[in-house]
Amino acid sequence: MRHHHSVRREGLISGGLAALTVALWFLLVDVINGRPLYTPSVLGQILLLGAPTAVTDKIDTVAVGVYTAFHFAAFALFGLIVTKLVHLAVNVPVIRFGIVMLFIVFEVFFWGFTYLFFEQTRGLFPRGSILVANTLAAVVMASYLWHRHPTLKRALKHEALGS
Repeated sequence: MRHHHSVRREGLISGGLAALTVALWFLLVDVINGRPLYTPSVLGQILLLGAPTAVTDKIDTVAVGVYTAFHFAAFALFGLIVTKLVHLAVNVPVIRFGIVMLFIVFEVFFWGFTYLFFEQTRGLFPRGSILVANTLAAVVMASYLWHRHPTLKRALKHEALGS
């Protein structure tokens, strides 16, 4: 069976699946803690609406909406980048190593970005929860792209991460 591979389509789908995974993870965490939509409310207030401190006793629906739109747009962009790299990695083995490094750098960058540059969010979100969310997103994105690219599977058997 031959697949038509569209970087745009696959990138938006993989990014959307990853964004949805993270959103559902934090919704689950928030529900378990008795505060549905707490995470996007706080992040939206501080990161996108410029509040010096977040209102945590009620949910700011505007902040939730703005953050959710930003979240999905950011993951769509990331999905497009990763998908383009996957398409290139079929024929350029060293890019396979680059994809692995990209996920590691993304995880470290995101953690550092939220904890070092935004004091207001430090302590509001457990580090382990962020690690789990981003790992789940990476697994979902990678699984989708792995399934879509059987030629990459064959290429990895021949030469894994470049020479």
